[in-house]
Amino acid sequence: MSRISVSPTQRVDVAVLKRNLELWPVFREVLSGFSVLELETIKTPLNVRDSFRIAKHVIADKASIGYASMAAQLQRSEVKVLLAVDQTSQVVEELGRLLPELRQVVIAHGSIRADSLKGHLIKRRNHRVLCAWGQADADAYGSVIDEPVDVRAIGSLRNAHHLRQQTLNLDRSARYPLLFISQYSGKEEESSTDDSKRVQILRTLKSHVHKYCQERGCPLLVALRPPVSAPHAPSQRSDEVRHYEGLFSGVQLSFTDSMRAYSSYVASDESDVTIGVPSGALTESFARGNKVLMFRQDPATGGYYGFPLEGPWLLTEPTYEEFAERLDALRNTRREKWAAEWQSEREYMVANAESDRPITMVREMLERAIRGESL
Repeated sequence: MSRISVSPTQRVDVAVLKRNLELWPVFREVLSGFSVLELETIKTPLNVRDSFRIAKHVIADKASIGYASMAAQLQRSEVKVLLAVDQTSQVVEELGRLLPELRQVVIAHGSIRADSLKGHLIKRRNHRVLCAWGQADADAYGSVIDEPVDVRAIGSLRNAHHLRQQTLNLDRSARYPLLFISQYSGKEEESSTDDSKRVQILRTLKSHVHKYCQERGCPLLVALRPPVSAPHAPSQRSDEVRHYEGLFSGVQLSFTDSMRAYSSYVASDESDVTIGVPSGALTESFARGNKVLMFRQDPATGGYYGFPLEGPWLLTEPTYEEFAERLDALRNTRREKWAAEWQSEREYMVANAESDRPITMVREMLERAIRGESL
């Protein structure tokens, strides 16, 4: 049930969804210095001061009471712009419908694939921009809809926040030979009866990594999965560590501290080669100029683990021999040579990946919106 409130609402410049703010600490830096309204999307409070506006949105606009209340809060506080993440697309779309003049700066939560857009498509609307990682994302939108949302390829906000906290050394050397990016999703991943394509891909990848490390006598650092989209279950870390200790038996293992902010980013920057499926972490690391080896799903079977660019960073459901040959070749390549040779491909996937400029660019958009200028 929604909560009843009678408190006055201060005039503010920017609105943000409270849930987004909790899961995206970088938003605190983006919003520093702005007056902010934090919108509750769960048990949205009903302010009696908004009774007329709420009733109008419910009756005339056919809105739910919760969305009507959010829209009324935005109107009474004279908010100029909403900052949100594309994962909350339903909220973004409904508030855009109820308040068409409200400017919206929407942040892409990750690298966009055409196959994934069907359920989370951000639609085109006046006064709305989608801040995506790279031109690859804009191309993905353009491939599935005739009039896509206004996509701005600015880079990854989380990557930028990582670089504000730890400067990227262009002459960095590797502390670890191999890093494996975990996709562990719970004990169901250990099921021997699950034959889904996702599990098949991960099972084969982990088997190849295990055999390679044993044959080469190579230690392995495992980047444990961080609590990015939701808090961890109480036993997540212990279950995950136990899973890999059993899976990679006979290999010298170490693990990142998943509760430390950007631990996977730091580990990848300090590793010679980072291995995994084409996740956001691999894509960002690739864009920062690190050597990566991505294990892609065959596009003929779907795009769950897809990647749009062919190159030495990518293998499509390889045999072990193909995997080992490519990994050896990457380990024998200087990082600087790799980064320079593939610079345009890196920038196509993630713009501004070696700087914190995306944070500044989003702030500049918010400032323009507050002044009433076009985004």
